[in-house]
Amino acid sequence: MQISVTGMVWYSNAEDYDRLKAMFTDSNKLAGTFESWIKSAQTGFDKLTSAGHVVIKAHIDPDTFPEWCRVHGLEMNADARMAFGNECAAEHYRLKMK
Repeated sequence: MQISVTGMVWYSNAEDYDRLKAMFTDSNKLAGTFESWIKSAQTGFDKLTSAGHVVIKAHIDPDTFPEWCRVHGLEMNADARMAFGNECAAEHYRLKMK
């Protein structure tokens, strides 16, 4: 049996969202406000989980994400956010399997 685990980038609050958005090189791709983002993100989360996917909320911390990107050689953009989400999901799955 194959399990589909998806890592979904998640911002904890409006302050973190605004701080991170200011750091991202592609901030124009994100919703203008945290409130707009959370509505859209929750809809996506609900759709995926109702379709049977295991979705891991990958909380991004504005204090540590820049260093994570540097260590992984990534620009702070959608590719980095996706890689971070995938890494969080993989780590969560590995811990569950132990």
